[in-house]
Amino acid sequence: MSLSPILLIHGWGANGRIFSPLRAALPPERQARTGAPDLPGHGEAGFNGVFDIAAIADDFAARLDRPAHIVGWSLGGMVALAMAARHPQHVRSLCLTASAAKIPAAADYPQGLKRMPLAAMIDGFRADYAAAMHRFIELQLLYTPEKRHFINEWSADVAAPGAPAALEAALAALESADWRAGLPEIRCPVLLVYGGKDALTPVRMGEYLHRHLPKSRLHIIDKAAHAPFLSHSDEMAATLIDFWKHCP
Repeated sequence: MSLSPILLIHGWGANGRIFSPLRAALPPERQARTGAPDLPGHGEAGFNGVFDIAAIADDFAARLDRPAHIVGWSLGGMVALAMAARHPQHVRSLCLTASAAKIPAAADYPQGLKRMPLAAMIDGFRADYAAAMHRFIELQLLYTPEKRHFINEWSADVAAPGAPAALEAALAALESADWRAGLPEIRCPVLLVYGGKDALTPVRMGEYLHRHLPKSRLHIIDKAAHAPFLSHSDEMAATLIDFWKHCP
């Protein structure tokens, strides 16, 4: 039986190229089944001025010819949740890394953030996207000094398409999204991967998801920040492969 396709969905301000280290850490037969599309207004994807997480989930699901393993990072994790909720027949498994069902804190959601830090990054992205992406990746590798020599290579690759056109619209969608109500209905296996050093989507957000997703397991990488698939690509790949082997 052939392997299921793998769909990697990136986060706000980045593009599919950011998954290059993770793809390289997967076995060749898995690499061949892996896609990493750009979200609207990111990378090389067009943008019509509307960033709708549910509509993006519908579009990505429609591209699949069989159930896939979906890996969503940050904003991409919300798209992945929407895919699992709206198109369960297209999702064999779900991996959410450094993501959440909701980002801002609320009276019934103390796990969220009281302050939203991403808006402050927009001006930097607009002014010099290459420099801003370099700083972001540098921060991700702060606790893995053995990988710091990759900073220039990885950041240049991600920055090559230029600053995303959908920064404001995607951020507004991210800040207003709330997928908590549908979590108990997601029945596919779910892997939650979080970094112990992540201040943007701290571990408590993963713990919330773990409590509300019926078939979830939580994996914490202590020295990872907001992009475990960069700083700990080998561990992330090994964890995914083990997870996928046990998916029905």
